[in-house]
Amino acid sequence: MKTKALLLVLPITVFLSGCTQEFSLKGADEKLAERSVTEEAMQVVFPDDNPSVPDGKAVYEKMNCAECHSATGQPVAGKASLDLSSKTFMGKRKPLDQFIFLSYGGGSAEGENINHPALKGKVSRRDIWDLVFYTRSLAVPALSDDEVAQIDAVFGSNCAVCHGKRGHGDGPLAKNLEPVPANFHKFERFYDRDDDMLWDHIANGIKWEGMPNFLNKQDSAKNVKFDEAYIRKLVQYIRHFHESNKPTLAQAATNGPR
Repeated sequence: MKTKALLLVLPITVFLSGCTQEFSLKGADEKLAERSVTEEAMQVVFPDDNPSVPDGKAVYEKMNCAECHSATGQPVAGKASLDLSSKTFMGKRKPLDQFIFLSYGGGSAEGENINHPALKGKVSRRDIWDLVFYTRSLAVPALSDDEVAQIDAVFGSNCAVCHGKRGHGDGPLAKNLEPVPANFHKFERFYDRDDDMLWDHIANGIKWEGMPNFLNKQDSAKNVKFDEAYIRKLVQYIRHFHESNKPTLAQAATNGPR
């Protein structure tokens, strides 16, 4: 298994939405206005491999999250207010912020006061990352293998020349670009971006980085129009490079902490 252990400490925002080294961060009031910070140092350590959506479902069940959020993510009256099944809501959530919220609890989101328990110490760090991506799948399911295969050809014709066939940012034109194309496997970059941001980058481009706009363009050879809905599919395709739709052997065998 290729190690992907990466560490980054970033500004702290909230939502409900390893590694051998750790950094600690205490928030300065002037730099963290309108952000909730616990008194203890918050640690953000990225996983050593793609978080698993099915494993996250096992954590959701183990922690009895459905008691407040239901099996579908729709809030249970009197126990939760945020709708985890809402595409609009989840499209604005960064995986990094979700991890922080689930790890340390508390805080607020979308104007609501949230009193959520901290999961740090109750389940493993990897379990929390898995749970992040499972809760995201309640609004926008992770792509199946068949869906990934269907989009592969379109990605290969339109994106791989810069981003590489496997999304490592190493396509044949990459060496001629500055900055280099994004590597979709970089947790510290893509866990700090919400789906709406990724949609905007694909739809409208990033001129200063050489990223072209695709909204309403067509790939006639593949009979594909890059309309709003298809670009949403492309966002999920990008996510598949840093999440998994398969359970891990360890979780499947033991359903225990890793």
